Amino acid sequence: MRKFLPKAFWRLRVPAADHEIYRSIEQVLGFSPQNLELYKLALVHRSASLVIAHGKKVDNERLEYLGDAILDAIVADYLFTRFPSQNEGFLTQTRAKIVSRASLNQLAIGIGLPNIVVLGNGASFNQKNIFGNALEAIIGAMFLDMGFKETSRLVVSNILERQVDLEAIQHVEIDFKSRLLELAQKQKNSAEFLTKIESLPESAIPHFTSVLRWDGKEIAHGHGTSKKEAEQNAAMQAMETITEGADKPTV
Repeated sequence: MRKFLPKAFWRLRVPAADHEIYRSIEQVLGFSPQNLELYKLALVHRSASLVIAHGKKVDNERLEYLGDAILDAIVADYLFTRFPSQNEGFLTQTRAKIVSRASLNQLAIGIGLPNIVVLGNGASFNQKNIFGNALEAIIGAMFLDMGFKETSRLVVSNILERQVDLEAIQHVEIDFKSRLLELAQKQKNSAEFLTKIESLPESAIPHFTSVLRWDGKEIAHGHGTSKKEAEQNAAMQAMETITEGADKPTV
């Protein structure tokens, strides 16, 4: 029923003190929120955490976690439909490029999120990932506010189709190996690539295989026509495995 009611109806339900933030969200996100409190929380960086009962601090990190998973699903569905003939590797790499920290920061800036994100004294607008994280939190709020179907429609129409150049993004390279090694160092895990060239006839194209051991356990295999390509493919596969059910590392 909500979608058939005019924006003015929802503005009437918003307290006068919230009219400005309501209009800002309309302008930046391109739709009228129903549960404004969700979006207000999504815009609160941890440096500006709100203190509620019993001294508990709340900010946008839980919504960011939720939005991360929702955005992954939306982008996967979008690419699956947009590229019906491409294989899993292409879809996985393209999704990783779109949801990378650098890409999300650019998307957030592109839609104007820096104008409405709430920061505390301990944060700077130059701080890495603030706006990309806020975008994920907003998507988490959208999911709770209107469900997956409507969130997907709005993210695709208002963000992906307007802000993402799918042709240009194919030429963007993500160094999965370096990101994986950074993650291993951060989490105090060991990561080791065991790469070798297969024995092939002299005239054949070289073929390398790489096995990635994470804390001594083989978790991914990669193949390629060079050592670098094989290790990058192993690292990309490993990122999917390691981060399943957990926060994505920065890529």
